[in-house]
Amino acid sequence: YVMSVAVSITGVDAYRIRRYEKAGLVKPARTEGGQRLFSDRDIERVRQVAALEREGVNLKGISVILGMKRGEAGPAENG
Repeated sequence: YVMSVAVSITGVDAYRIRRYEKAGLVKPARTEGGQRLFSDRDIERVRQVAALEREGVNLKGISVILGMKRGEAGPAENG
């Protein structure tokens, strides 16, 4: 899906989706021209991130929470 469709499907503004991408929370594919292409998995991730953000979690916290859900070690567990 292109950005406009992702916005329509998720109800999340494009500028927020770009913030999520900049924070490394969403990694859509790109066309040769640089246009973002969102998969169904990306759309679900945008929804998850937006829901956590609505609950008051900042982007760094969201990154930790989603990492834990994937079974990745958190910052305190590394090293």
